[in-house]
Amino acid sequence: MIKPTALKRGHYECKSLDDTLPVLTDLLAFEVVRQGSGQAAVKHPNTDWELVVHEGAPEAVDKPHLHHYGVRVETLDEVNAAYEYLQSQKERYKLMRVSRPHENHFAHSVYFREPGGNDWEIEYYDHEAVVRGQRNAINPWREKMSEERFPGRGYLPQALSHGTRECDDKEVSARFYSEVLGLEIAGGGRSSVYIKHYETPWYVVVLPGRTRHYVSELNRFTLQVETEQEVVEAHRAFRTSGKDIGIDEVQDLQYDNGEVSFVFSDLDRNWWDICAAR
Repeated sequence: MIKPTALKRGHYECKSLDDTLPVLTDLLAFEVVRQGSGQAAVKHPNTDWELVVHEGAPEAVDKPHLHHYGVRVETLDEVNAAYEYLQSQKERYKLMRVSRPHENHFAHSVYFREPGGNDWEIEYYDHEAVVRGQRNAINPWREKMSEERFPGRGYLPQALSHGTRECDDKEVSARFYSEVLGLEIAGGGRSSVYIKHYETPWYVVVLPGRTRHYVSELNRFTLQVETEQEVVEAHRAFRTSGKDIGIDEVQDLQYDNGEVSFVFSDLDRNWWDICAAR
């Protein structure tokens, strides 16, 4: 089993950095922390989880709704304000659609699609969800951000809370996440499972898709382990006996930006990578 020290980052494909980055910074409160050829790393200032945005081709396919990310606000009124603000900025930021706010299992959300072909959720969780034991509903921030950091919108994303993926069978997938990837099963619903690292609040929601959609390796999550040797050993094990434990594909080791890593896909053909500092 992998022994991750963190669910370190997400990876996200868009069609154009010039179109997508303003959406992330101006509408979702992210900050650009690094930018190079064809990609940029962004981070919400209140979340220890980076999102690496990869610029694909202009004709890159739109991602299915079950492959989205979400940010959390503190109040229900902010969800309604976000809807009004997004509608007013739809043309400026080339938003492809903005859904009306709706409620589902104590979560109140508005969804929109940015021009890079990806959906985002702005969500609020009713306190009743926490009372009923929904651990994912606990606020995923240590301290609240002040409105001075993100003024004039009527809403304030307090944290990057989650990403989502599709699976074929949630019970089988949950066993893989816990027994192979070493992640915590933090709950779920009738059709969903929530996975996370034990020490941090952000999580990944995995849902069975009626019709499965498969995305490229540019859309993945990164697990960090403690040592370079652990990466090398995991790579060897996945290459030699990965099929027996649910590994679908394993790519070569990479040595880049002070890290050693490799990319692989799981039993649901969702993509991950494992990394460690060199």
